[in-house]
Amino acid sequence: MLINVANVSKSYPQPLLATPPAAIEDISFSIREGEFVCILGPSGCGKSTLLNLLAGFMTPDQGSIEFGGQKVTGPGPERGVVFQEATLFPWLNIRRNIELGLKATGIAKGHQQQLIDEALAMVDLHCSQQSYPHQLSGGMKQRVALARVLALQPQLLLMDEPFSALDAETRERLQDQLLNICAQKRQTVLFVTHSVEEAAYLADRVLIMGAPPASLFNEVEIQRSQPRTRNAKELTMTILRLRTLLKELSRHIPEPYQQAAV
Repeated sequence: MLINVANVSKSYPQPLLATPPAAIEDISFSIREGEFVCILGPSGCGKSTLLNLLAGFMTPDQGSIEFGGQKVTGPGPERGVVFQEATLFPWLNIRRNIELGLKATGIAKGHQQQLIDEALAMVDLHCSQQSYPHQLSGGMKQRVALARVLALQPQLLLMDEPFSALDAETRERLQDQLLNICAQKRQTVLFVTHSVEEAAYLADRVLIMGAPPASLFNEVEIQRSQPRTRNAKELTMTILRLRTLLKELSRHIPEPYQQAAV
């Protein structure tokens, strides 16, 4: 297994509470190399907390997270993160934004340029590499953010609702582009989303999280024919299955979270 999460819990300090409630509680799962896993659940259920723990931005209060058999103790280049917002530097063009992430790696300058060219090709932005962020659409900005991470050649791609702010057509186009990249590179992905349709279309496996104190409510393995198509009967059946599980989950969570879970 590439990733092993064992009995992980995490709380955020609250000044008025000696024992704050858990954001996530006693979560365990593994991810195989080359697998595309989606984390699905209602808003506020701890999906981003879990991703930040895997990235090494935070440490668990209890339990352990291992990557390649080694305990995760902080961020590392083998784990690349794509956030909901592209967070590009406005004074740098596309190519320089991607290059900036490589400068601290110690990779030779010539090889850096090769990696940038490969990343630009993967997201189909080579012809726009001299453009600046203010000249880009939302979808193009997210493609730059993805290219910036891909240039680092991470073993694990962590994606925190990266397409949620995009219009439906752009979102679907980027989903297909991501799947093509994963097929080419056999890329391992952990993808956070609250969209049932997105999880059903992208994932090899879906982990459904409950509301705080969150734990894994269910796990769905998706068997599908290749290539993936949006009008396939099996996709419709997967969406219905996930929606059924989320409705079942909503009967076990506090009322403020129920609307987000259906």
